Amino acid sequence: MKKWRLLLPMLICLLATGCWNRIELNDIAIVSATGVDWKDGKWVLSYQVVIPEAISSQSASNSTAAVHVFSTQGESFRSAVSKASQETSRRLYFAHNQIVIIGQAAARKGLGPLLDTYLRNHDSRETVSVFLSKGSARRMLEQLIPLEKIPGAAIQRMINNEEMNSSAFRQMTIHKVLLDLLGTTKATGIPGLIVSGTKESVDNAGQLAYTSTPSKVRLFELGLIEGDKLVGWINNEESQGVMWLANQVKKTTVSFACSADKNEPKNSTIRITHSDTTQTPKSSKGNWLMDLSVKATGTLMEYNCEGDLMNPKEIEKIQKRIEGEIAAIMQKGWNAVSKHKADVIGFGTIIHNKYPKQWLKTSGSWSEQFSNIEVKMKVKVNLNSTGLSGSGFKKAQEKDHQ
Repeated sequence: MKKWRLLLPMLICLLATGCWNRIELNDIAIVSATGVDWKDGKWVLSYQVVIPEAISSQSASNSTAAVHVFSTQGESFRSAVSKASQETSRRLYFAHNQIVIIGQAAARKGLGPLLDTYLRNHDSRETVSVFLSKGSARRMLEQLIPLEKIPGAAIQRMINNEEMNSSAFRQMTIHKVLLDLLGTTKATGIPGLIVSGTKESVDNAGQLAYTSTPSKVRLFELGLIEGDKLVGWINNEESQGVMWLANQVKKTTVSFACSADKNEPKNSTIRITHSDTTQTPKSSKGNWLMDLSVKATGTLMEYNCEGDLMNPKEIEKIQKRIEGEIAAIMQKGWNAVSKHKADVIGFGTIIHNKYPKQWLKTSGSWSEQFSNIEVKMKVKVNLNSTGLSGSGFKKAQEKDHQ
């Protein structure tokens, strides 16, 4: 009898196993990327849906695209999504959605409805990456990308690679955007996308059979969001300056000239492997001052100057030139964001944390005060490796002939 008492719970557990809310693959349409546009007073939502048969190694064909793109529209986000059932035989499944691309017109209208929908939808993930499009978001979803079958996944890998190797942009997720727009400064920066090259779209898998495509998707410029609306764009170099200001640079490459002559080409390069920007706010007679101290370490990757790298004084000269170059990039970034009065750097948050009482007097007119902050920059570069050669190639070649 005791044995049966022990076995009965085990039998019940075995019978109770299973997935009560299982979802069959044939019943859903897996969304890999979403586009948001604003057109004729309505929200236009575009969906990049994966075609499982097309990405299977056994059934894949070079002439078959791995995704299908279609759009629905409505006066609200949810009404647009609900109309998807009128155009597809399967229920949209957003759990694998990797990116959201917001068209320029939609971004100027406001990100509020999109963010509100993401907060309320249990299928949505806050780790989804966000991008802005200089044109139509749907146009970006339709563009096929070489080397990758799913364009949405390709763009996601693109921003991951950019963030770790160039640091002109950083990956912005729904979660990060929400934190910024609900935070102290209520501003954020979102990387932009464009289709460069010719106007010919690469929306046919057969076009990927060629060695080169007429157009391609590129990361291009940083969109500045104030409140929840797009207020302007800054270029790639200015965006990298913002990354230095905000202590977001991981690894990057900096080109510099052999002298202080502005007309001389920047034909030498350092690879920054580590950097740290210390931000120290100060208050003086009702005005704000921000002291920025940058410490960077790097390796010399390309050297086309006449100097001898075995000479410590020459190393010091090179470091000074690189320091000046980084400071100039930072200044360009500061000039750009202060012009738009959008604190995407986070200076307001730093001031709020250090001077909470004074911040209460400042917060109401922060956009105006932000653009009037006096910024002081100090850059220190440590060149920890110059490579295997103590001089440039040309100088080494000249020595061989002597």
